[in-house]
Amino acid sequence: MSFSPPQYPPPYGPGYPPPRPAQGSPLKVVFVLVAVLLLVVALVVNGLLFFGTLFAGDSCGTSAGTQRFCDGSGWESVAMYGPTVALAAAVVTVVLGAVRVRRPWAGLALGVLVYAAGPALALFTVFG
Repeated sequence: MSFSPPQYPPPYGPGYPPPRPAQGSPLKVVFVLVAVLLLVVALVVNGLLFFGTLFAGDSCGTSAGTQRFCDGSGWESVAMYGPTVALAAAVVTVVLGAVRVRRPWAGLALGVLVYAAGPALALFTVFG
């Protein structure tokens, strides 16, 4: 009496070899979601600062206006466009950190710091 050899691979269970899970894909999705959320927040902050600097010159005739902002030396343009330039620099920093250096979270943290310089400069310019 002879037995037939077993089928290869067995007809039950996963195929041989079992599929490997994708390496790091959930972490990449979380990184992209956090980066997009921070970008949306930065765009809202930039819009509010731009809107605020449109009316910041109204106080230049009173004692409430700062000398730096009201003397016509171009600081009002720095206050208005500085956050946008900082946002562009932050996006470049995050993309380079994620693609070239392969350190996405460090690049994201550095991008947040680069972006924070723009609104800080704008607020310092308007409020002294």
